[in-house]
Amino acid sequence: MGGGLRLLIYIVRRLKLTKAYMATFTKQEVINYYHHTQSHMRMFWHLDESMGLHYGIWDANTKNHAQAIINTNRQLALLGEIKKEHNVLDAGCGVGGSSIFIAKNIGAQCLGITLSKRQVATATKYAEKNGISQLVRFEEKDYTNTGYADNSFDRAWALESMSTAPDKFAMFKEMYRVLKPGGRFLLGDWCKPFPYNVDDHKCMQYMLYGWAIPDLLTYDELKDIIGRLGFKEIAYRDVTKNILPSVKIAYRAGMFGMLGTKLYNLFKNGTHFSRVHYKTGLGQYPAYKKGLWEYGLWVFQKPLH
Repeated sequence: MGGGLRLLIYIVRRLKLTKAYMATFTKQEVINYYHHTQSHMRMFWHLDESMGLHYGIWDANTKNHAQAIINTNRQLALLGEIKKEHNVLDAGCGVGGSSIFIAKNIGAQCLGITLSKRQVATATKYAEKNGISQLVRFEEKDYTNTGYADNSFDRAWALESMSTAPDKFAMFKEMYRVLKPGGRFLLGDWCKPFPYNVDDHKCMQYMLYGWAIPDLLTYDELKDIIGRLGFKEIAYRDVTKNILPSVKIAYRAGMFGMLGTKLYNLFKNGTHFSRVHYKTGLGQYPAYKKGLWEYGLWVFQKPLH
């Protein structure tokens, strides 16, 4: 066992969950998470360059982390066969990076939605900076109840946003409703490879609860949801190994963040998520090494009739 991993295990064992942790999160708590940690992402996740809050897919053509984050957008867009003529809903758009990538590189119209008013403002500024405001817009909406008309979009996109939903079936159901017949739902996210209780694994508690994620779906639960709704799985890629460099970067960010958080709170009283955010980086790496989560890209299609 390497010295770095031994140190990580020691730190994780020493950390204690606070009473502020919980197994469910309200919409406001999810909003608070994104509001209170955006500065962390700008510092450690190349936010202004990548415009993405997700893991990066590394391959022979990626030279740095920002490129890997953007490559995740590229790989999911290719898998889902997004075309210029498509109308795309970016469900849980974050700061808009996926919509901006699609509009800028493919020319498709994109509508990004998020619970966070701050993210809408940031995404709008990024779109203006990239000169594609005519192709993208961003709105403050709940992706489980968008209010958009039935059969409105050719593609729906959810990149590391589905997991935040307390009711994941409701999210899939809404994507099914707003997609046109034959439309496709493009998903990039974590899954449990087997059933277990998150509360039995402290590393998963640190990882998920610090990100305002209540739990992950197992593969069987995901298949059950798409089967109940009528989606057909038409493509899948396991990219768990390809994101490992990003997992390690998040771990190192957690180490630095731990020191910064402790120093900051000597002088100021940080918010809950700003105080515990570093633990996500420390938790996700041992959870990855233990095989407690995997990462995939999926494409589901709504029937034509």
